[in-house]
Amino acid sequence: AYAANGKPDVGKLCLLDLQSGRMSVLFDAASGSIRDPEVHYDAQKVLFSHRKAGSDFYNLYEINLDGSGLTRLTSGNFDDYEPAYLPDGGIVFVSTRCQCWVNCWKTQVGVLYRCNADGSNIQRISHNAEHDNTPSVLPDGRILYTRWEYVDRSQVEFHHLWTMNPDGSGEMVYYGNMKPGIVMIDAKPIPKSRQVLVNFSPGHGVTDHQGRVAIVSQSGGPDNEATARRIQQGGPFVKDPYPLSADTYVVAQNNRILIMDDSGKTEVLCQLDGPGLIHEPRPVIRRPRERIIAPQIDTQQAHGRLVLADVYHGRRMEGVEKGDIKKLLVLELLPKQVNFSGGPDLVSWLG
Repeated sequence: AYAANGKPDVGKLCLLDLQSGRMSVLFDAASGSIRDPEVHYDAQKVLFSHRKAGSDFYNLYEINLDGSGLTRLTSGNFDDYEPAYLPDGGIVFVSTRCQCWVNCWKTQVGVLYRCNADGSNIQRISHNAEHDNTPSVLPDGRILYTRWEYVDRSQVEFHHLWTMNPDGSGEMVYYGNMKPGIVMIDAKPIPKSRQVLVNFSPGHGVTDHQGRVAIVSQSGGPDNEATARRIQQGGPFVKDPYPLSADTYVVAQNNRILIMDDSGKTEVLCQLDGPGLIHEPRPVIRRPRERIIAPQIDTQQAHGRLVLADVYHGRRMEGVEKGDIKKLLVLELLPKQVNFSGGPDLVSWLG
């Protein structure tokens, strides 16, 4: 299953039969847009984001693999996108429901939310001040995602891999947060391994998440550059990598779907005739559900519990002796909706 479009505001959700080469259309957006298909664990339905013709907003939809049963899951004047199925039956997705704006630009922020399978009980699980993107589920049940943050550092250099529990607890760095200059995005766990496949999009990121495919391991810790192996050393960018096995991946490039091995060699699997772009090819195969992590928080309680760990067990603490640390500096970006200066400009833009 994949999303394809021939020109702006023309999107189709398509199904490719690999044996016959026949492509069928599951859903034609009819002058609207489609993005982010996610195949269910049982390979019987597809979750995706759709902007209807005449609307400014994306919402979540689901459809059966035979093209029947189109169901709208979310609604409202917000953008809901990049969904992924959760092993507990819920859905994690990115949404602009937080109604915040990027600290340094006139762009709405999208952060992580979750909901029930039918779109009900929407809950915010991330409180980032900048974007979160492309959530997926690790075998241990944690959500792996790309977090953009610049607390007390560059606005454009840090878009790396983080994890959290499905209820929003346990947020922590997964890989790369001390390595500026690359956007690590569209990360997916590689089957039967402890590695993830990810696209390295240079600089502040390239359109459509384009970049070069890499494999990342946490075996050496979150800052060890030696545990990130760039599969592509050069050549044209690709997008939307998805691991089929430990050494076989599917990627999109312009109007083609490619099969890539772990040396970066590719073969054309499918190519559209005429103009058009292919996005996010996904295998239609059954897959096991990941581990379910029990909820760690109680949203009915008015207060939480703060746990202070031993600071001497932190990262890069070689040579620091007990008693050396006298104070802790805590940097906190408080929740707020917008950051601009120059009153007249702000008034005219908002008005």
